[in-house]
Amino acid sequence: MSAQVKYLWTEGMVGNRLGPEISEEGDRSGPASDKFWCRVETLPTEKLRDIQLERLRFLLAFTYERSQFYRELWDSKKVKPSDVKSLEDLHKLPIVTKHDFERDQNAHPPFGTAPTSPPHTQLKYWQTSGTTGKPRLWVETKQDWENGILLYSRSLYGHGIRPGWRGFFAFGFPPFIGFWLCFAATEAMGCQVVPKGPLPTKAWLGLMRNLAGSAPSFLCSTPTYAIRQLEGAREMGIDPAALGVNLLTVAGEPGACVPATNRLLSEGWKAKVHDILGSTETSGPILFSCKSQAEMTPVSDHVNIDYFIVELLDPKTLEPVPRGEGGIACVTALARYGMPAVRFLLGDYFQIDEQTRCSCGRTLPLAVGGALGRADDLLFIKGVKVYPALVETSVRSLPGLGVEYQLQRNGDQVKILVEAEPNIAQADYSELARKLQEDIKVKTTLTLPVEILAAGTLPRSETKSTRMVKG
Repeated sequence: MSAQVKYLWTEGMVGNRLGPEISEEGDRSGPASDKFWCRVETLPTEKLRDIQLERLRFLLAFTYERSQFYRELWDSKKVKPSDVKSLEDLHKLPIVTKHDFERDQNAHPPFGTAPTSPPHTQLKYWQTSGTTGKPRLWVETKQDWENGILLYSRSLYGHGIRPGWRGFFAFGFPPFIGFWLCFAATEAMGCQVVPKGPLPTKAWLGLMRNLAGSAPSFLCSTPTYAIRQLEGAREMGIDPAALGVNLLTVAGEPGACVPATNRLLSEGWKAKVHDILGSTETSGPILFSCKSQAEMTPVSDHVNIDYFIVELLDPKTLEPVPRGEGGIACVTALARYGMPAVRFLLGDYFQIDEQTRCSCGRTLPLAVGGALGRADDLLFIKGVKVYPALVETSVRSLPGLGVEYQLQRNGDQVKILVEAEPNIAQADYSELARKLQEDIKVKTTLTLPVEILAAGTLPRSETKSTRMVKG
């Protein structure tokens, strides 16, 4: 192993380290400069593509050898790793979805045949929430976890967080990946971590108030729960700005990149709002916003292309979209070895700009406006594409409306449910409904029924909120 690269954990703790070593990563355990955690973030695009291809070649050969799931899948399609000679050849491999993993785990419980080493020997265990059926299980090795910590450290450093800050983690820490990785990266960076765990919201806010002002601080949360904490603070007579949060890092659903939600959070907390996007299946942040992008409207996110290949596909045909156009993301995680993700259909809708250079100095391309929505949530109403984030922009821009909303679907019909602010009289609900209906019509040409509900009617969540419900 080259002495040029220093890892968080030694090879003796990890075991034989897999995959090519990237000398430009240098000391992965600390920042390369006052601006960048890792100088890979500023490499020329051509060099980043070389890193992608080097990592891809190893990953495919390793996965074919060690993962029964992928070997049988690729053999059934009569394709082998050696057929992928360039990045452009990646499309020769079949796409995999969460349903493919679900079927495999049902047929070969509990972990299926995708893991490349015995699951019980791997460091981390995760599962999905299981709200719609049996949870899907994932595992990752210590090396996978360390790679994720590196990516999260890069992201948090890009936000502007520095060693010595305090991180407030408004998260219950259940067995899905959630903010566990952010928590680990914050510790590794030399920050203090404060976990909420099972504390009720108001007790948590009291804890934050007790610590306010004693160190630069950031809040890690879903956008929905960051808003709920604003509500809770006001119910307690606390000015949220007095809690001393300098920065928010939000994940799990669109937030920082939705202008109306960003404005609501930044004005409520008096703090900059940053975005991160990842998934259990791929591990580690795929996207993150930097300090320069946090000043933009809308916020865009950098794509960590040295660790991920992100293909954008047409949601109907799953064929590649023309360069510069938006599509749903199909992701290959280049340095996740315990349970690989090769051409995994993530389903988030992106538009990637490979030409514009961010003023922060990073050469990593930009996902314009971040993740605009998920394919699972996309509605086609009379031929018009509608994502919940579009409705969210209207809801959170109109005076008199609260922040919680749902889209109630009944067959081909969609109704919008949204709360009024607590001080709004019920007699004014119909006028609020009319204004929201008109605003959505301007954005979509659609006239959708709207129902205004009393404040506090819709459920709150510490994790992802359910925006699509059956009528």
